[in-house]
This record gives sequence, structure tokens and C-alpha cells, in this order.
Amino acid sequence: MSDDWFRRHSWTETDQAEFFARLGRSRTPFHKAQYVRIQAYELHQAGGARYAREALELLDTIVESWMGDAQRASVHHQRAECLRDLGRDVEAIQAYRETFAEQRRSPSYLTNAHLDFAWWIAASGMRELFDEAMSVLDEFSRDGGITFPASVYLAEGARALIQHARGDRDVASTHARRALDAAELKHTGLRYHPTVGVVRRRDEATHAMLTSIAAG
Repeated sequence: MSDDWFRRHSWTETDQAEFFARLGRSRTPFHKAQYVRIQAYELHQAGGARYAREALELLDTIVESWMGDAQRASVHHQRAECLRDLGRDVEAIQAYRETFAEQRRSPSYLTNAHLDFAWWIAASGMRELFDEAMSVLDEFSRDGGITFPASVYLAEGARALIQHARGDRDVASTHARRALDAAELKHTGLRYHPTVGVVRRRDEATHAMLTSIAAG
């Protein structure tokens, strides 16, 4: 494919040399920022924690050089995910907050940062951030249109875990059942992309907790 050069799943010296050579021929700061952001995403998705540091370095290049031309909310969101994998929790929280601030400035473009943040906070038991997690879920959850099962699973699962930790068992059980129902869906109803947005991966320990909460 013609775009393989910025969708690499390895990051050898050869990969880096070829990538930056092609990047140098990109015409505008906007395109440079886009190519680097996509490459960081592909690398992190392919390698997880193994490539989190390299992906973060790419994203930091955007912050330093082309942030004014970048999709800023996405850059901050991706940085947050990398920082989480690196165990740099304080910086990850700040990167999430920068994502939310950017989305408030440009409300027409939203990421799924609110879902990732709330799930992380809830599953990790960070009680001091429970209110913030619930607040961003309320603020950035989309009304109307298509809501994918994976999004429902994360949102309802986070709410269930937080409410259960707070002792509100009945409300927690309702949210947990909604999350589990979403996890079981194998078809979104979309004609041409019926499996886009279904739950493909789940943390089994957290899923077991949701099952227990749903049972009351």
C-alpha cells in the first residue's frame, strides 16, 4: 500500500530512516503532523507498552514543531495513552485534561478520551478522581446517532465500578448489566460494517467484577 511508510508496525533504524526521509518531503506542517500522529498511533497499537516510548517521542515532536497545525485533541489523547503504558500516571492525567480542554475549545471534534480516562480511573480505583471521571462521561458522551457497543461497554462499565465502590449497589448493578449486554453484541446493525465498534478485547478480571456487580 502507498501509505505503508507512515503505518509501520516496527521501528528499527531502517524504519526510522525511511520514515523521516519521506516525512521530509511532505509539503506542509499539517501533513507532517498528520503523518507523525498516525505513525505514532499505528506503532503504539501494534506494540503496546513495547513501543509506547517511541510513540510518545513521535507525538512530542508534533507538540514541539507542528502543534498549531495538528489535530490537537487527538495528539493529547494519544500522549495520555502512551504515558499510561509507561506508568507515568500524573503526566497521563494531565494529558487527558489537555484533551478535554481542547475538546471544549473545538466541540465539533471529539475523541474517545472520556471513555478511556473514566475506565482507567474506575478500574484502577482512583477514588480522588471518581467525580472527574463521571463528569467527563456526562460532558462528552454523544447524544443521538450511532453508539457503538464498545463505547457503551466502557462508559457503563466505568459507571458501574465507580458506583459500586461508592456503595450504591442498585445503580451499579443497572450500569453493569448494560455494560455486559453491550459486550455480548456481535453486530452493530450497520449494513456495510456490521462488526465495527463491537467489544473485541476486555480485561477479564474487570469483566468478572462487572459480572459480579450485575448479579447484585
